[in-house]
Amino acid sequence: MVLETSAHWSRQRTSTARSETFTSLMYRFHLAASTLFKLTSSWRVRCGNDSEALYTYTAFLLASAAEAVKSVSMDEDDSGAAITASLSAFSISSMTGIPRETVRRKLRILVECGLITPGPGSAFSLTLAREEIGDFVRRAQPLETPYDWEALQ
Repeated sequence: MVLETSAHWSRQRTSTARSETFTSLMYRFHLAASTLFKLTSSWRVRCGNDSEALYTYTAFLLASAAEAVKSVSMDEDDSGAAITASLSAFSISSMTGIPRETVRRKLRILVECGLITPGPGSAFSLTLAREEIGDFVRRAQPLETPYDWEALQ
């Protein structure tokens, strides 16, 4: 009987731990989704309500984030340096599945809006100062915190 009780409590603790892990995961998922919604809503306005231009701009943001992570991993100590990501219409088309000619048109729109700059050859660039990246991260704070996170711990 003692073994059955011990096994029962072990199963119950495992179930509770899984439930807490699942709750934590769902909470983080909600925060990520609300952050993405908030950011894309502001970018949509900047891109003239053009979803393909927004998607193209998001490819530059993703490339910039990768460059930022790479610069940190190389132990760059220059906190004032800017992060530049360059992409071509071909690479964006490959990433997004948007036809290359459509991407070219969207790139022209983004240049006209001042969001990216034409680079050498067929490349286009997005340059963000580290201060801008900090502002970007601060703007990315979730819309709301619908749960009492402390109570879930």
